[in-house]
Amino acid sequence: MRESKGSKIKRKIREEIKKAYKYKRLIIGVITIMVLVAIYLFKDSSSVTLRYSTFLGVMILFYLIDHLFYVRFEFKHYIFVILIAVSTILMSHLYFVHPNYDKIQHFAIPIFVCSIVFFMVNRLKLVLKWKITFTLVSVIAMLSAFEILEYVLDLFFNWKLQGVYIRDLSGLEKFNLLLNPLTDTMVDLSFGILGSAIYALYAWIKYSKYKTPIV
Repeated sequence: MRESKGSKIKRKIREEIKKAYKYKRLIIGVITIMVLVAIYLFKDSSSVTLRYSTFLGVMILFYLIDHLFYVRFEFKHYIFVILIAVSTILMSHLYFVHPNYDKIQHFAIPIFVCSIVFFMVNRLKLVLKWKITFTLVSVIAMLSAFEILEYVLDLFFNWKLQGVYIRDLSGLEKFNLLLNPLTDTMVDLSFGILGSAIYALYAWIKYSKYKTPIV
């Protein structure tokens, strides 16, 4: 019995999806091995072990969301998540070395997150302006929730997540306050909203000529 044209297309799509997930598993597998080696080499440092373990957990969680919910994220989205996790988790010590490091993150990371959210929202049967609006509102809500989480963690653990601190040269455990927590929160949200708005403008310019934009 000859295979119909529609069946052939569906079979090819399934094969391409399987191949994509195979490469995604390979990426996660390589990252896992590298992180486990790093954890072993720095096993005497609890802070390094915690950072690398958290990084690995984030990557595995993203893959599981992609696979279990059949989102079919593109490879660029995996790159975005890797960049976010590396800059926020593995390089977290830079927060207390470079005062503007946090501000660069709050501008750049929302652009990456907008791309990921818009990719999912694009599956909805909405006109482009509502897809972009939904993406923008969702990311701004995430930014606000993140700032609330930072406030709660600082309240209970004093991790100095809110406010801009820089290490004092006289000791690793001494910090100088450069920007108070309230001002820092408002600046972070402003940079985050700016980054999100720039992605929204980019998406509108790029995809407005299509009836169904593809990211």
